[in-house]
Amino acid sequence: MNRLLVNSIRKAAALTVARAAALKVALLAGLLAFGGPTPVAAQQEAMRIAAVVNEDVISLFDVQSRIQLFLITSGIEDTIEIRQRLLPQVMNALIEEKLKLQEARREEIEATEQDVLAAVQLIEQNNGMQPGAFSAMLNEQGIDPGTFYAQVEADVVWLRVVREVLARDISVSEEEVQAVIDRLIANQGKPEYLLGEIFLPIGLGSREADVLDLAQRLSEQARTGTPFPALAQQFSQSPTAAVGGDLGWITTGELEPELDRALVRMNPGEFSDPIRTVSGFTILALRDERATAEASPLMAAVTLSQVYLPTVGRTALSEQRIDQLSTALQTQVSSCDQMNNWATEIGGPGSGPVDLIRIGGLPEAVRDTVLDLPTGRVSPPVDVAGAKLFVMICEREEDSGLPSPNQVYSRLENEKLDTISRQRLRDLRRQALIDVRL
Repeated sequence: MNRLLVNSIRKAAALTVARAAALKVALLAGLLAFGGPTPVAAQQEAMRIAAVVNEDVISLFDVQSRIQLFLITSGIEDTIEIRQRLLPQVMNALIEEKLKLQEARREEIEATEQDVLAAVQLIEQNNGMQPGAFSAMLNEQGIDPGTFYAQVEADVVWLRVVREVLARDISVSEEEVQAVIDRLIANQGKPEYLLGEIFLPIGLGSREADVLDLAQRLSEQARTGTPFPALAQQFSQSPTAAVGGDLGWITTGELEPELDRALVRMNPGEFSDPIRTVSGFTILALRDERATAEASPLMAAVTLSQVYLPTVGRTALSEQRIDQLSTALQTQVSSCDQMNNWATEIGGPGSGPVDLIRIGGLPEAVRDTVLDLPTGRVSPPVDVAGAKLFVMICEREEDSGLPSPNQVYSRLENEKLDTISRQRLRDLRRQALIDVRL
């Protein structure tokens, strides 16, 4: 078997294309030999060291399991050529996970079993899967679920490192918040896009043609129905991978020019071809489109007064009595003070004032009634479970379409955390002692 030792490289050191190619061939040979003629030989081969990241080891079994996980979750055809092209991405991902876990240990941050299980459940939920379905799928495919849980654990502890440690070094000023609001006002009405992304860097040991080939296959898989969040979770090397590639709402000008040019040609529900940027290839998923800072009637906030007239149970009113009260409410009540008094005197449970609430947050039948209801007027009766409901709007605050200063602050804080997270990972790679052994 070919063996190649890449001695004590640091990420900052340039790995030549020839050495990278030899590395891939040698590792591929190791992977093909995995599961050899005898169980003992196979076990020995599986435990062989594929790489050392500072004090931690990545075994050949880890690499083989992760490649298998990539293939299963992406639906990409399992061939020797594909495995060879996946190797750089897999090795980069495994090395980055070790660096995240080591930094968390240094900061004395740990993830409990419950933390990891909760994260797995969230991934299943985001991909429309029942609880436990992902682990069951891995078992059916003969993949050790531990490789997936290890990946999730690294993401969980790194998120805590970012939130509990790196966040101490960032701040958001009132001037920054106001600048964002001013920009939104200037762009109000212009197109805004809800985006997902998969980013594949052309890093050390990676050939551009191989990365492009993988990106094309992922784009094809997304178009044939493989959930985009699952592909992003497994393959993307962007910090957004932890949230299924979600970029949120973006306006043109916020992305790299190459991505902007591709975005304006897409329609909601479409996936882009791989787009070459300065540092790699990006696949965009356009989930929705709207006008920037467009006011929505569903985002209007209202205070209400409401009266329930029970139709079932011990306090149920007769149909004739409900008709009488309905007429009286709509002809004699003209203020929320009156409505609240009626709620106290004749209303069932739940009657009375309702604090400020978004119209979009109301139950569907109530929401549809309130949308066009003038302030200070009693609504027609609304059929709800066990009662006839009458509502009156006391105060209405129309939606401006603009986020609140607190919302802008949170968005800016998250953007700065993403940036400082990427910088910290680059620093950790540059400072780490990374040996790849085959």
